[in-house]
Amino acid sequence: EAPIVTRIDVEGQAIMTFSVTAPDMTMEEISWFVDDTVTRALQGKPGIGRVTRIGGADREIRVELDPVRLDSYGVTAQAVSAQIAQTNANLGAGKISLGTGEQVIRTLGDQGTVESLANTTIALPSGRFVKLSDLGQVIDSYEELKSFSRINGEPGVTFLVFRSKGASEVSVAEITNKVVDDLRQQHPNVAITMVDDSVFYTYGNYEAAIHTLLEGALLAILVVLAFLRNWRATLISAIALPLSAIPTFWLMDMLGFSLNLVSFLALTLATGILVDDAIVEIENIARHIRMGKTPYRAAIEAADEIGLAVVATSATIIVVFVPVSFMSGTTGQFFKEFGITVAVAVFFSLLVARLLTPMMAAFFLKGGHAERPPGRMTNTYLKALGWAIRRPFIAAAMGLGVFILSLVPVGLGLVPMTFIPRLDNGSIAMSVEFPPGTPLADADRTLSRMAEKVRTVEEVEGVFVSATAVDGGVSEGSLNVQLVPRNSRERSANDVEQELRPLLSDTPDVRAAFLQFQGGGRGSDITLEYVGENPQALRAAADRLVAKMRQFPELADVKSSASLVRPEIQITPRPEEAARLGVSAADLATAVRVATGGDIDQSLAKFTLPDRQIPIRVLMRPDSRTDLDAIAALRVRTATGEAIRLDSVADVRFGAGEAAIERRDRQRKVTVSANVVQGEIGEAIEKTMALPEASKPPPGVTLLPAGSTEDMAELVGDFGNAMLWGILLIYGVLVLLFRDFFQPFTIMTALPLSIGGAFVGLLVFGQPLSLFVFIGFMMLMGIVTKNSILLVDFAIEQQRLGMSRNQALMAAGAKRSRPIVMTTIAMSAGMIPAAAGWGVDGALRQGMGVAVIGGLILSTMLSLVFVPAVYVLVDRLERVVKPFFARFSTREPDPAHQAAE
Repeated sequence: EAPIVTRIDVEGQAIMTFSVTAPDMTMEEISWFVDDTVTRALQGKPGIGRVTRIGGADREIRVELDPVRLDSYGVTAQAVSAQIAQTNANLGAGKISLGTGEQVIRTLGDQGTVESLANTTIALPSGRFVKLSDLGQVIDSYEELKSFSRINGEPGVTFLVFRSKGASEVSVAEITNKVVDDLRQQHPNVAITMVDDSVFYTYGNYEAAIHTLLEGALLAILVVLAFLRNWRATLISAIALPLSAIPTFWLMDMLGFSLNLVSFLALTLATGILVDDAIVEIENIARHIRMGKTPYRAAIEAADEIGLAVVATSATIIVVFVPVSFMSGTTGQFFKEFGITVAVAVFFSLLVARLLTPMMAAFFLKGGHAERPPGRMTNTYLKALGWAIRRPFIAAAMGLGVFILSLVPVGLGLVPMTFIPRLDNGSIAMSVEFPPGTPLADADRTLSRMAEKVRTVEEVEGVFVSATAVDGGVSEGSLNVQLVPRNSRERSANDVEQELRPLLSDTPDVRAAFLQFQGGGRGSDITLEYVGENPQALRAAADRLVAKMRQFPELADVKSSASLVRPEIQITPRPEEAARLGVSAADLATAVRVATGGDIDQSLAKFTLPDRQIPIRVLMRPDSRTDLDAIAALRVRTATGEAIRLDSVADVRFGAGEAAIERRDRQRKVTVSANVVQGEIGEAIEKTMALPEASKPPPGVTLLPAGSTEDMAELVGDFGNAMLWGILLIYGVLVLLFRDFFQPFTIMTALPLSIGGAFVGLLVFGQPLSLFVFIGFMMLMGIVTKNSILLVDFAIEQQRLGMSRNQALMAAGAKRSRPIVMTTIAMSAGMIPAAAGWGVDGALRQGMGVAVIGGLILSTMLSLVFVPAVYVLVDRLERVVKPFFARFSTREPDPAHQAAE
């Protein structure tokens, strides 16, 4: 067959699955109802890409030939099939001009009815003729079943609904439900049952994201109110959220983005960031008002004073997140919209903070009370700051020590790693592998027994099973378990899965494995592939690794994809006899194929009905296809036209062959897969890779990660590159804004503190490292840099105004510690709903929220003292190094700058 090249896309997955049953309809009638009525009603509706049927059978005319009669008349099944295809057809035959018009010519050979087809005259090699009904039986029936599906034990036909590229999943689901409801009313005798609905998870994700967004925003605003104690200033800060978010939605639409799991995650993450700039602006304006200035004058001077710092903080966050959208591999595809969405939202928040916030403050705020004296906490902080400035080496060493200690949990493996946390989307999927050659009926019985056991579990709402037969029987089936809604059960889907595992483990002659949700599809937690040129060596290596992995209590569903031997009938031509009679291997294969299964679909004759064409399949009657002697006695046409027995030119015997051949990069491969039932996936992978069977494969064999294991391996590298680019871009932005190569190093020294705090947060709350935690790391880079910028920018400005370095740092700590603490607490408060894991996709955001809160708290506590200490050390280094580089500079020194220094 022609190769099929398919693009794997999350949007390419079916969004809804329905099962159709009807007690008074045959399987063929149900299938035609789905193909004609259901598909026609859905196809063409806005947003619906295609409708695909699973299970059922298509109608066809079957001509079942009697081998005894064929032998007596000296004709072959292949010759009968070819004659029917040539005679039972309506064909174009040219055109002719008659009178003043031109008319086409058609040859009408279609018999029109089954009875007429049975009376078709078949020419025999002897020159005589015979009726088709004399050679066998003509039956108006349906094709042999190649697949089946059952919903809660009832047989039916399943159809899947796919949305078109770029269409709204929610809108397509609403249209589909409306059409299906109409079909139920029009055909009350047909039951159309929902089997799977991924849109429910989308609804849940949307509601959880909106709630998280609103709750986080409310908490952030309450923090501002608690600090400023001014409802007017709080209102101005709160307005920054909608003014930043609404234009973000508009630009997302312009860029072709959609509201999905990733974009909602970006907006949830940006909740605290969107008010940060406004908080810094409004706090500085309020401080100037307390100095006795009018709101108008305070807004102008405060905005001018803080302007560079606000621009620098937003610019650093933007340059941190933009590289995320350009990562390669699976991770990059998953987060293509993420970084740009955050960057756009931060850009609009910058515009609001620099343009609208000062304007509203100038006309909406009122004069306040005089500056309050520093409190006890402020005085304690200033004492610690003074000590750190006087002893910068000790303070810097202490900060470095805290960072190293915070990394100990990672070094000891106390913080596990996974690709995507476990999700509960209300369904459990299983793949069931059968021995090669298993008949479809046997697979049906086995899956039905398994479904009966599954339905005994309390949380199970429905069970859907299906299987498809290929040449040689059924190789694999599927079992999909629908659970009751999450709010109606106490156990998670993972807990239910652990109960089902021993319940189904005693099913004989099958290899069953649960499939885990992995973002764009389902698969195993651990997937490894042995690749090489020697299939026997690959199979042996995989079997040894599987045997070792099955000894691990934390692993289940351990299996190898090395195909079991498939039984087959092997026909081996005898070269001398075949050449003498002019019979080729292709002639033998065609003759046997037509006799046992009919010709290929493209070559079959068609029976024309008003609304469709029915294929006419010619083959031997069923009882003659269950006997090896009958196969050996099949007639094959020689080069002289004589019909001879198959076994006169070939040997027919039982044999065995591979059921499937898998390749990776043109090399043979065998896949080893497993699921993790205890602990985290990262720990299990490390333990597996430490086995000698994995770390030291035999010569000529290579072990490579695949699936989610490969994605996890790419995750660290991809995000490492993104973070490296983020650090370089942060440094470049700071150099351009501060026009200095040294002090940007001071600003960036707080970055390690945030990562260490994130690891501490993960350890305390028992969250693993995951794809979304790395996203939290990216955000921490931008937020922590912001805190350092506020300190360093103020100190530099005060030095330029004539203050000494130590005085400038003390003033920066006194004036900027308040907005730093405010934004940190507001950001942490905004992340509380995410860290709590509320909503259907709470597991995705929980680790990210915990990491961000832990990193923010630790880095803020330390950076308020650590960054000024490093500032002193960098300033000393700059005074030593700058004269050396100054001799190469052609720029004239600035007298004012020299005086300030």
